[in-house]
Amino acid sequence: MKVLLTSSGRRTSLLKAFKEALSPYGGSVFAGDIDGLAPTLFLADKALILLPINNEGYLDSLLDIIVKEEIRLLVPTIDTELEVLSKNKDKFLEKGCTPLISSPKTIDITFDKWTTATFFTKRGIKVPASWLPEKINFRDLPEKLFIKPRRGSASQHTYKVNKRDLEKFLDWVPDPIIQEELTGPEITVDALLDFSGNLIHYVPRKRIRTLAGESIQGQTIDDTEIRTWLCTVFGALGHSGAVGPITIQFFHTERGPTLTEVNPRFGGGFPLANAAGGHYPRWIIQMLYGEKTDIKIGQYKKGLFMTRYYEEIFIEEGNFKW
Repeated sequence: MKVLLTSSGRRTSLLKAFKEALSPYGGSVFAGDIDGLAPTLFLADKALILLPINNEGYLDSLLDIIVKEEIRLLVPTIDTELEVLSKNKDKFLEKGCTPLISSPKTIDITFDKWTTATFFTKRGIKVPASWLPEKINFRDLPEKLFIKPRRGSASQHTYKVNKRDLEKFLDWVPDPIIQEELTGPEITVDALLDFSGNLIHYVPRKRIRTLAGESIQGQTIDDTEIRTWLCTVFGALGHSGAVGPITIQFFHTERGPTLTEVNPRFGGGFPLANAAGGHYPRWIIQMLYGEKTDIKIGQYKKGLFMTRYYEEIFIEEGNFKW
């Protein structure tokens, strides 16, 4: 079996996890990126230079690679890939490749934060109080607010603001959504759903420190108080067509868990979940081979810390061919 990680960038731990998962099957992991110096390219079994996602030839080029390299599993890693891959999932399946991607409905729900808030509110799941610029009455707003793009990612253009400064920030943020500022521990949960949308496993972790929206320090936490809530959230996502890896974020507020973000892909902090017992690449490969994957809710190491550091790769000029 051959697996391709697209937009693989610095996701070296994820790549290594897939290589380890494929080892018993004699498989290989390819890495693809538009950047010829992306670290994953030098750790993969084969490196590929991909077209930018907004290039009109992107999809056909990727499909050609799938056929030429006989790729069996496609693993996207960034938000901007998800829509085009989800809408064209059947084209990959026809080539014998399974894209690890949720349904277009799930992608639409999760990519637009206003739609996310509306979807989960209708299902009785708490989200931050939210407003769109054209529908706000300033007198009704709380004093402390959070503003971000409706369709943003990687924590870009996100700001904590006071109500009196809101109008100034509205001009800075593209297509903004305004939400109440939440207080309490911020928790990320890495989860895996099977190909039918059933929850297999999750690992909740406290975000101790982040850099550019990615967790660089964290700690796994006990799930006793939030297990029912998590199963409800992932159950709703499964019914919407979510499959594979899902990453959510919530604040543990005084009024209970309040959902703030859903990303239908591997999160940047997944290595902590993997180290804690969430061996998702291994289980995904097993599912592709038709092997039974048992539900493992609650089976992970609690109180496990992660801290990250940089590691360098050096390439001689003659070996740099892209």
